[in-house]
Order: sequence, then C-alpha cells, then structure tokens
Amino acid sequence: MKYQIKNHQHIFESETKFRQCHASTVCVLPDGNVGAAWFGGEHEKASDVAIWFARREGGEWEESRKVADAEGVPCWNPVLFAEGERLLLFYKVGKKIPCWQTFVKESRDSGLTWSEEKELVPGDFGGRGPVKNKCIRLQDGAILAPASTEEGGWECFADRTEDGGKTWHRSANVPFEREMLSGSGMIQPALWQDERGTVHMLMRSSEGAIYRSDSEDGGLSWSTARRTSLPNNNCGIDVARLSDGRLVLVYNPISGNWAARSPIAFTVSEDNGLSWSNPEILEHVPCRTNIERAEFSYPAIVAEGNDVYITYTWKRRTVAFWQLHFPEREEKEGLPEGLWPVMLTPFTEEKEVDYEGLRALTRWYLDNGAAGLFAVCLSNEMELLTEEERLKISSCVKETAGAVPVASTAYVEVPECDAPAECVGCAAGDSAAECGGTIAEELPFGGGDDVGRLDLVGDLIASVRRTAATGVDIVVLLTNSLVYRNEREDSIREAVSRILEAVPDVRFGLYECPKPYKRLFSPELVAWCARTGRFVFYKETSLRLDVLREKLAAVKGTPLKIYNADSSLMYGFLKMGGHGHCGVMLNFHPELYRWMMKNWNEDRQQAEQMQQLMTVTAHIERQCYPRSAKYALGRRGVPIGQACRRESADEWCASCERSVEDMEGFTGAYFTELERKFLTFS
Repeated sequence: MKYQIKNHQHIFESETKFRQCHASTVCVLPDGNVGAAWFGGEHEKASDVAIWFARREGGEWEESRKVADAEGVPCWNPVLFAEGERLLLFYKVGKKIPCWQTFVKESRDSGLTWSEEKELVPGDFGGRGPVKNKCIRLQDGAILAPASTEEGGWECFADRTEDGGKTWHRSANVPFEREMLSGSGMIQPALWQDERGTVHMLMRSSEGAIYRSDSEDGGLSWSTARRTSLPNNNCGIDVARLSDGRLVLVYNPISGNWAARSPIAFTVSEDNGLSWSNPEILEHVPCRTNIERAEFSYPAIVAEGNDVYITYTWKRRTVAFWQLHFPEREEKEGLPEGLWPVMLTPFTEEKEVDYEGLRALTRWYLDNGAAGLFAVCLSNEMELLTEEERLKISSCVKETAGAVPVASTAYVEVPECDAPAECVGCAAGDSAAECGGTIAEELPFGGGDDVGRLDLVGDLIASVRRTAATGVDIVVLLTNSLVYRNEREDSIREAVSRILEAVPDVRFGLYECPKPYKRLFSPELVAWCARTGRFVFYKETSLRLDVLREKLAAVKGTPLKIYNADSSLMYGFLKMGGHGHCGVMLNFHPELYRWMMKNWNEDRQQAEQMQQLMTVTAHIERQCYPRSAKYALGRRGVPIGQACRRESADEWCASCERSVEDMEGFTGAYFTELERKFLTFS
C-alpha cells in the first residue's frame, strides 16, 4: 500500500489548559482550512469538562479555545460537520451517559465565532444525533448521523434529517443476535455510502471485533449486524471514503473487551469494506493496560480527495494530528486530465476567420501545456459563425493539434419558447408566467410536423454527423439545446437516447453553456449520461463546489471526466478529485493554472495563495472579453489581431488596455517571487 505522510504534529502542548482531553473530531472547514474539537478538563466525567476547538491555518494550529460549556455538568464527544457555509458542532451534556442530552452550535465563519447552543431534539435524554463520529451527506441530499445509546444495553441506530438539521428522524436500532455477543453490545458507529447508494456502518463492540450493518433505504432500516475480520478492543473507530472509492479505517488493531489502546493504525479497503490491508501503525508504546496511559485512542478521520486528516487522543494529554495522501491506484482511462483551453477565433480586420492565426494560436495552447482543446465554444463566438466556419475551424484545429484531443460543439440554435399561461414551467422550476415557454405536451420528439415546430433532435443529429466528420475527437452537446427550455430532464434523456442511437460511433461531451440561458444538469442526470459509456467530457458551470462534488461522485467508475470552468474554485475542485480546468483565463496566463495542476497537493499553503491570485485576476473576463484575451495574447507574441464579431468588443477602451497590462504586471511579479523561491512552472 502506497501512501505519503504530509504532516504529523500535536494540536497543542500537553496540560496547558486542562489536565486531560479525549474524543477528538476533525473536519475540513468551509473556508478550506482544517478544524478539530475535543473535550477537556480535570478528567473524563469531571464537572469542569468543556468542549475545545482549534483551527489549522498555514500549516500550524492556532491556540485552542473553549467553545461550549455546561456550568458544572460535563460535556462529551464533540462532532464537527461542515454543511455548505455552515459549520455545525454537536456535543453531549450529562453527568451519566444514559442521561445525555445532545446540543448543537453553529458557526458561519469556519469556527471563529459560534452561536448559542440549542438542543438537537428537544426533551430527549439518552443521546440523539452523532455520538462520536461525523455525519455524512447522502446522495439523496439527506444528512445521516451515526448514533447509539447505552441504557439497558448498547444499541446503534442512525438519525436522519432532510431539512438541514431542523428536524431529525430516528431509525430503528441495528438488529443483532444478542445471545451470540458477550458484554454490552455495540456503540459509536461510523458511516459511508457507496456508489450504488447503499449506506454502510462499522461499529465498536464488546465482542473483540468490529461489526458491520448495511442499509438500502438511506439509513431508515438496517441489516442484522455481522462480525467482521477486523479486531476491536472495545474502543472507538472511524472510517472515511477517498475520492476514488477506497476506504480508510483508523482503529486499534487489538482484540478484546476493554483491551489496550496501543498501537493505533489505519487499514485500507479497495472493495467497499469486504477485505482490508494489513494495518499500518501510526503510533505505538508497548503496554498491558490503559491504566499506564500509553493510550492512543478514539480516532477521527475525514477525507478530501485522496488526502485524509486524522486526529486521536494522545495519552489523554493532547490530540495528535496526521495528514496522509494516497496516490491514485492506477492511471485513469479516457481523456487526459489537466487544462482544456476554451479557444478563441482570430479574425482579420474585415472580420473573416484568420486560419493562419488560428494555427498559431493552437500551437501556443499546446506549447503552454494544454491537455486538450475546446475549439468551437462560446469563447470562439460560435453563435456568430456560420456552420461552414465552425466546421472548418474544427478541422483546422484538429489538423494542427495532432494527437492532442479536440472537442467541438454541434451547434443548433434553439428558438425562444412562447407558451401560453398553461405552460408547465421551465426546468428550473419557474412558473408559467415567468418562463413563457412552449407547452411541454405539444413537443413530442420527431413530432415537429404535428405542431409546426422544429425537430430539435433531428437537426442536432445532423449537426453531430457534420461535426464528427471534421475529425475532432469529441462532439459536444450544449445542455440548453437538447430540448426546449420548459421541458424537464426525462425529456432530455429521451433526446440523448435518440442521438446516441443515431450516431453510434461518436464520443460525446456536454457543456453547460450560459447563453442564451444556463441549464445545469442534476447529478442524477449526469450519472445517467455517464453510465451510457458514450460521454467523456463535461464542462461544468454551476460555480458551486457542493454541486461539483456530487457530479464527481456521479461519474466515478465511468469514462466521463468533469472539467471545472470557474477559476475561483480550481483549488477546491482539485482537492476533491476534480479532473481539470476548462476556462477563460487559460487565454491569459496558463502558467498559473499549470502550476496549480502540478503542485497543489505538494505545496498547499502556496496553492491557497495561488487560488487567491487566480480569483482576483479572473475579473478581467468582464473587460470586453474575448477582445481582452486577444489583446493579452498579442502582447505575448501570438500573431493574432484583436478583431471580434461580438458587439461587446466595440466597448474596448484605454481603461480596458490598462486593466490587462496591470494584471500582467501583477502576475509577472508574483511569478518572479515564486522563481526566487525555486518553484517551477513546468
């Protein structure tokens, strides 16, 4: 098993603010930093035990702060969970475990400040919500919390919320054959969901082994718990799922009821938890009992991409922290990951396509690290080109690019819809009055002759065939041109099925083009397209990391790769396993993006600074693009003019020129400083 240790440190010095600490939790915060929490006080169960929290920024842990207290009643088992811009902190309060109440606090600034606490389930005693390990977000949008109780025997269950945590619904207890299990039972489950949507649970037990249960209905009911081959010392465990589907479990590889809590280790599964690798020891001090306090216990783990962050109790005196990286198991199939520039169209002064300039521009993209080229797209002003020009551009770019893959759009203009008031509304959920769309029932595919409307799919199939004949590797379909605006996703499936059947030898891409309107595919529709095996390229424009995360999960195990278009999300997208970037700013300074693709995981502090620069400079797109890009390229020696067919180019002025020049100076100085630090841009 290959892995890399990227960091190992203690979060704070021993016994600086309390004598003992235990039960840590770790989380990637909404701002991209890492946070951890734990309980600390005189000793476990003491009246002064409170919840403490720290942030890790710039590679170092900030000073620990008390964030929750219960005035003379001990606090227990904090759990952090990031939900969009919200950071939630769950924790227990009570003198005895059977009398626990669960409270929750919220932070809107990644843990800098916190709201007042509130009871998770008013009136509950015994412990609702997460008991030790993190919640998970399910594919259906619900949040599932791993829970257990310890009154009258140990029992595991799950708490589910479908409204962001306002209300919670308790599942039935996980069934098990009590007569076959010695001791108290099972508690403190850890959860993951696989690609099929099945939810799985691993549980600490008093039987000397980890137990497992599964749910096919989103955590509402559970299969009978069964013993696994994994040892357990009746101590906490936790599991996380990497972006490539592997599981990483952190545990004490010791069997027994209340057995020693050393060593602490991790193990990896490549088959959804059916089998596990030999344990890799993180820390070990030989000991016979926990009384010696040679204790490394109660681990927490969270994954981001193929990195994991781990915390655990270190001899009850501090909290240990690890960051590990797991390389990809094998080279991914399909298109190359990396940078896919959205190409420009060079024009002569008479606004005719400059094919010599196009060849020179294509070579410039390749010289600057393009993994592939998006030739006919919005940046190349495809809506203002004739079909003959679009096809000739596709052929010219492919001929110049050689073995580098080229994608081009099969462009069909979709007329505006003009439905009367009884329209069903557009796919985004607009009312009939808002969308003004065509009546959905009057638009059967191939039925254009019946209602006097265009056969959109028929025209698109013809365009696909002509585009494919130019020799390009991928024919791109615009998500907003497959059906009329008001039609829903089941109609899109029907349209796509018809296209795939009509042109069986073509590889396809999808582009969430923002004009004339943006139509975003749901993760479910993306998954459906991916499973056809015919789609290999997806330019995603939702501008939201949570949506990108869901779509990456939807395409896992398929040939379809997702390329993000938003510069401000590039670092976050790569951290979650994203395939590359396909955006406007590759026409200005591709070296910035090339550095990020190569180095983001090796130098994350620098990558965070690079992301800030990318976000700020991306605003140049608002300055008469694509003319601003042609001006920048001309200053870099690319032999193309500034002429454009888009009317916005006529607004070009001296201020626009200064904006491009100032951006160049800003980024140039930044690169010079990086070179001084011996960083490469290859």
